[in-house]
Amino acid sequence: MRITETFRSIQGESRFAGWPCFFIRTTGCPLRCRWCDTAYAFYGGEEQPVDSLVEQAVESGTPLVEITGGEPFVQPELPELAQKLIANGKTVLIETSGGFSIPSGLNRECHLIVDLKPPGSGMEQWMKHEHFADLGQRDEIKAVVAGRDDFDWVTEKLGQWGLWDRVPVTVSPVFGECDPRLLARWVLDSGLPIRVQVQLHKILFDPMMRGV
Repeated sequence: MRITETFRSIQGESRFAGWPCFFIRTTGCPLRCRWCDTAYAFYGGEEQPVDSLVEQAVESGTPLVEITGGEPFVQPELPELAQKLIANGKTVLIETSGGFSIPSGLNRECHLIVDLKPPGSGMEQWMKHEHFADLGQRDEIKAVVAGRDDFDWVTEKLGQWGLWDRVPVTVSPVFGECDPRLLARWVLDSGLPIRVQVQLHKILFDPMMRGV
């Protein structure tokens, strides 16, 4: 499995924000989101056996493990890795771009954190209803917005797809670009079941550092 890095840090996003977490960052992603902060994971990396990654996760002593990227859904070994982590008692999060359907054979005990990328990202053309259709209450849709137009697009799209009552939703501002106080006001005014979040790891650690 091609891996950019593994590290232990604080989970900065999702409903699991704030918890210590062991991260497995895969290499490669077909999308090119305008505000991507892990472009270094597009290329390179090194091949690591699935069993080695599981061993590292176990040795981290951290109950929570996130497989991120890059784009984990394009890694053919993902179902095997997730299954072995679960078999070792880990709570497994998988963060994905929203550009792909759930891989066949993936253990649905995993918690999927699926991005919904609005027009500000430049990647909205990758967002298809079928990529979100099988999500449920243990999963999460995460939208990062650059401004009010993005926020309105997200709320409209989720309504069109009938997802409000099926999948928890969190929305966060583009770091350094969208005022989180404005986002909080938009959420309050909308009356919709949205959780506001910020990228906690960028507040706790240097946002330019890798492996945080």
